[in-house]
Amino acid sequence: MTKTRKKISLGVWLALVAAAVLSAQTAPEAFLGFKVGADKKLADYNQIKAYFEKLAQEAPKRIKIFTLGESTMKKPLIMAAITSEENMAKLDAYREITKKLRDPRSLPVEEARKLAREGKAIVLITCSLHSTEIAASQMSMELAYNLVAGKTPFDAKKVLNDVIVLLCPTHNPDGNQMVVDWYKKYVGTKFENGSMPWLYHYYAGHDNNRDWYMMNLVETRAVTKVLYHDWLPQVHVDEHQQGSSGSRLFIPPYMDPPLPNVQPLVWRMVNLFGTNMAFDLQRNGMSGVVNGRSYTAWYIGACDDTPWLHNVVGILSEAASVRLASPIFIEPTEIPKSYNEKMMDFVDPWPGGWWRLRDLVDYELTMTQSVIKTASLHKEDLLFNFYQMYKNSVEKVDKNQPFAFVIPAKQHDYPTMLKMLDVLQLGGVEIHQAKADFIAGGKFYPAGSFVVKMAQPYKTYAWAMLEKQKYPDMRQYPGGPPQPPYDNAGWTLPLQMGVACDQVDEPFEVKLEKLAKTPYPPVPANQGGGAYFVLGSQINASYSIAFALLKDAKAEVWRTKTKVAKKGFDISAGSFVVKNSPEVKKALPALLAKYSMTVVDLDDAADIAKAPLKFHRVGLYQSWRGNMDEGWTRYMFDDMSIPFKTLHNEDIKGTKEKKVDLRADYDVIVFADENATTIKSGSRGAGGQRGGGTETGAQTRQPASTTPPEYEGGIGQEGVDALKAFVEKGGTVVLLNQACTLAFNEYDVPARNSLQNVDRTRFFCPTSILKILVDNETPIGYGLPKEAAAMFVNSLALDTSMPGFEWDRKVVASYPEDGILLSGWLLGPDVIARKAVVVDTKYKDGHIILIGLRCQNRAQSHGTYKFLLNGLLYPEKE
Repeated sequence: MTKTRKKISLGVWLALVAAAVLSAQTAPEAFLGFKVGADKKLADYNQIKAYFEKLAQEAPKRIKIFTLGESTMKKPLIMAAITSEENMAKLDAYREITKKLRDPRSLPVEEARKLAREGKAIVLITCSLHSTEIAASQMSMELAYNLVAGKTPFDAKKVLNDVIVLLCPTHNPDGNQMVVDWYKKYVGTKFENGSMPWLYHYYAGHDNNRDWYMMNLVETRAVTKVLYHDWLPQVHVDEHQQGSSGSRLFIPPYMDPPLPNVQPLVWRMVNLFGTNMAFDLQRNGMSGVVNGRSYTAWYIGACDDTPWLHNVVGILSEAASVRLASPIFIEPTEIPKSYNEKMMDFVDPWPGGWWRLRDLVDYELTMTQSVIKTASLHKEDLLFNFYQMYKNSVEKVDKNQPFAFVIPAKQHDYPTMLKMLDVLQLGGVEIHQAKADFIAGGKFYPAGSFVVKMAQPYKTYAWAMLEKQKYPDMRQYPGGPPQPPYDNAGWTLPLQMGVACDQVDEPFEVKLEKLAKTPYPPVPANQGGGAYFVLGSQINASYSIAFALLKDAKAEVWRTKTKVAKKGFDISAGSFVVKNSPEVKKALPALLAKYSMTVVDLDDAADIAKAPLKFHRVGLYQSWRGNMDEGWTRYMFDDMSIPFKTLHNEDIKGTKEKKVDLRADYDVIVFADENATTIKSGSRGAGGQRGGGTETGAQTRQPASTTPPEYEGGIGQEGVDALKAFVEKGGTVVLLNQACTLAFNEYDVPARNSLQNVDRTRFFCPTSILKILVDNETPIGYGLPKEAAAMFVNSLALDTSMPGFEWDRKVVASYPEDGILLSGWLLGPDVIARKAVVVDTKYKDGHIILIGLRCQNRAQSHGTYKFLLNGLLYPEKE
């Protein structure tokens, strides 16, 4: 009896000690000095990072901090791994188990079942990608504390023995810091509810959630490595915010249509987690939870979407926003009827009233803990299903599945094709290169061509990236207007990048070598040995080199006026002929190595029809409305090493103290896609800047009238007049997409948008890829193929007319008579058939270039970059 009592006493003592140790961790409230989610209180990224580091110091056996890399603005991007002490000691072993389960080609079924029993479910939670959607980043501290300190509604020790939680408090640390700094600066003033006048991601703003198949941004690439290379989580939750007056929280299931490539088991597991989240929220009295509305299962460019194609349970949550940390009151009458009545996808409407940041924290904390619990309950199934779906990818032939995609060795722009291979490999796609000539689908392909076979673990991703999409014709009611998709209807990567890629349905034989990395060819030595050399205009990298040589080597450069046939090679119209000076010879080798380029040497260029080219000083207009397309244009310029200066309103219109002469300082001024009303007056105007989607991020919901006065207004009439004078004196203004309306409204250009006020029942084209015909022997069309693919994003179809007395015009690109749609969805193609899409208008000594599309859309449409690049390097008069 005494021994038994001693054992019991010892057990109680150990339990008390364990409880004391668990409760010894510092709670967020004690660290911050306020409760997470408190009214008008926010933790910035530096505080959040410091809190996670403190928690890891206090409980190193239960939480470990990893630095995934640096953000765009050089902040450390952190991720916490949280699990049991036993698991923490064997993290690498569990990561190896998931890597083995990913490839069924070397893992028998019985061994996979054994590993599923031994392994641990890995759940990735990413928070506040959109920095004004700030609740999840605040919640992450409380979630980490609850898991580490055992203050969860479930047995944390038991659950974390089955689950490894990977928690990113925010994967946009720059934006988090900017938004919190801005809010703290103005809280308590009349500007408290105003928007920042710049993007909350340096380049992409809200579009940082449209980068997840292209992976331009360093933050995207860092998290992508976690998803598909380093950790391979089976579940990924990405936490967002939405508008304020509808549901309190969206969770899956998603609404139609589903992307056909995704495996059905992914959807079943997504729905399982969604149902469990809804149950846990409901039993905690949290009303207003909706599923099956607004957010489709089609688009793959968002953070939660791309994982579906990697056989990962990708879960999106969208919580109702407040004004950052300022509470709001919603009158019951302000709630739309569709969110005021019980439906099977909305069984418990929220009645209205006060809504606070702490409410968002509670909802998100409850649903996130539910995900972790569900992963624990289904740990073995999750891991074995993970294996089984990859086995299906390798072994099962799905409906309409091709055998492979072939990327021919001969390309219009070979370096850009290599960039596309880089993108595919970042997403985990296996690529092979042919070691001999072969025939596939009745077509001859030379050795060196690339083959993407569908029988591979990430089949569904490779398939969806390379195929042409066909969005279903969905109407609001039979015969009614179309029901818009969530974002892109089509995104086919080879079309966007101008890369030849063929779908081959039938099996073929060829000797292949699997690529470990993209095979950038060695640059031949001793290039540029002649008196001159030529850079082909069909290659985007040629423009980067031309800019560098003009600026730094003070090179003499010309552009060819027509296509030139020489012995052994052809020179495309608009190619760069460079005189080989000592300065050029010194700079050239490093530039060719940087861009994997070769040049054509010439002993003499006297017989080539050409026009001189000088270094053009470029200005890029930036309004105070956080224009994402301007951000992507900056990204493109920086990525291609194109020198430019950012211009704000006063730089164009001047001030009372300083008059401007734009022509004295600039040769080209670029306006990204933006409404003309915004450019001139600063108000947002019609159309907005959402970029083709229906999601409304928290940034766009802030009142527009609460901006500090120094960030109000546009270029005004003074700026309009200054731009006209700039063109008169020989300057070039390049207008992208909706910015073309500035020229329609303010100048008598001989072109108009024929789609203005056209009803959606007559014409509808959500973000899709269309065929255009290009005159590639005119300066703005130089280097493009005669037929190209262009991304239509709320774009234009131009009617041109006989010019006025002072104007001239040249149609550079137009839509064809038929066969316009290449990928996506297009209703009413006859409305735009034979309409112009790019027009070069001339006024006195200068030009206004109307590019009626986003030719650099989200830095993805490399195939049409040259419309903008040619506008930057317009050849001089003889």
